[in-house]
This record gives sequence, structure tokens and C-alpha cells, in this order.
Amino acid sequence: MVRGTSPLLRLAPVILAVCCAASGCGDWWLRITEVSGTVRIDGKPAKGVQVVFQPLDASRPRALAQTDKEGVFRLGRQGPGNRQGAASGKYRVQLLTDTDSPNAVIIPPEYNVKSMLEFDVIPGKANVLDVDVKTKK
Repeated sequence: MVRGTSPLLRLAPVILAVCCAASGCGDWWLRITEVSGTVRIDGKPAKGVQVVFQPLDASRPRALAQTDKEGVFRLGRQGPGNRQGAASGKYRVQLLTDTDSPNAVIIPPEYNVKSMLEFDVIPGKANVLDVDVKTKK
């Protein structure tokens, strides 16, 4: 016990945690769920594609991944801690490539800047997103 500290002041962190838990704020980090998948472009594995999960709820952190040579990704997230995955909830998914690279595949806007691709991360479920981008019509 710290001398000179009032009992109410010592209880402040506990009171804050209880209030926050009761209101539902700040508990998204308890529901971080693994998310993985593959990205293919015209049926072929897409290496080096950035997979960005933008939350529809702005209070949640976004999650990111880069595809490997087989087009496989596993999300990490931006936010406190170092857990892999994404907070539960709905996301808009964008697929981005390095447009400065001369060998970059051009991904159609409906998969990146104008993406309407959405994914719902559900806790306790295998969250897998497989996308096959069509560049040829």
C-alpha cells in the first residue's frame, strides 16, 4: 500500500476497467482471431500482394498481410500487442501491389481502391478468405 494515496484513487483503475467492460468499449482485443487465405490472379498464385483489412467500425485496428510465393497470407494487425489475426467484425478488403515495380501485376480497381469485397471475421471460426482476381475479361 502506498502511503498518502486515498483508497478511492487506488480503486480508480479497477473501476475504469469494470465500466469499460460493462459498456463493451476496448474489448475488441480479446477477440483477435486468425485469418488466412490465398490470392490468385487469373488462377495463378499472386506473390507480394498486400492484403489490407480495413475495419468498417473505425474504432478497430486494421490488419495487414503480404502474400508469399504461393499466394498465401496470414493477417497481422496494427494496434497494441503483437497478436496475429484481426479483431472480430466486418472489414473491407483491399488488394494492393507495388505499382512502381516494372513487373507489378495491375489489380483492377474493384479489388483495391474501389473494393467492395467484404469479410466478416468471426471468433472461434476458421476465417479463410480465398480471392481469385480476374484481370482478363
